[in-house]
Amino acid sequence: MHLFSPVREILMKYDVIVIAGTTESREVIAEQLKQEKKILACVATELGAQMLQEYDIDVHTGRLDEEGFAKLFQDNPCDRIIDASHPFAKIVTETVCNVSSKMEIPYERYERKELNYDYERIHVVADADAAVNLLNTIEGHIFLTTGVNTAAIYAKGVSNAKERLYIRVLDNETSYEGCAKAGYPASHVFGEMPPFTVEDNLRLIRETNAKVLVTKDSGKTGGVDIKVEACKQAGIEMILIQRPQRGVS
Repeated sequence: MHLFSPVREILMKYDVIVIAGTTESREVIAEQLKQEKKILACVATELGAQMLQEYDIDVHTGRLDEEGFAKLFQDNPCDRIIDASHPFAKIVTETVCNVSSKMEIPYERYERKELNYDYERIHVVADADAAVNLLNTIEGHIFLTTGVNTAAIYAKGVSNAKERLYIRVLDNETSYEGCAKAGYPASHVFGEMPPFTVEDNLRLIRETNAKVLVTKDSGKTGGVDIKVEACKQAGIEMILIQRPQRGVS
């Protein structure tokens, strides 16, 4: 059978496949279990799988491309797909949406709520490249809270990057290796695990003598409101990267 064949006439193995790995996905799973739904959760990493150990569900672990998602959905027919992936996982969302459409599987996007931030020193930009351009007009040290995936963009584009850039990443080998490969000195990399408090952010702002903090607009779950308050108390600039624009609701 072709990977993109519709699965609607096949006996369903699951009521729902949840694209997981976020706090929101746990909320979705808990609600679906209340409705006695049989669930397959799809996560990219072992850490994501560990987050779901308390739930009576099946879990697929591993990063997937378009062909991988198609095979997963073909091997595990379901009534619908709920995409509760990270708001910045644009490629994942677009891929899952496209594959589910081709296979005629109902698709829902569970979106993290956006917040309004009351701070006059926030500079909103479209993406990491735009953030780099703005950072090159601001003097002083930079505190990145945008994760390891875009670390190389800042290291390559920011002037005097090795001296100015400090980054907080998840406390794991993948993050450390990614930062080292991008050229960050080990003393400029802080491996810590969320959630973070205002005091946690202030500590690193002061320790790095940062004049600007960079974050993605990942909402309350991503601790952006906490970072805004820390920037207010420290009296520094914030660069806020907008969520990717999606072609789905």
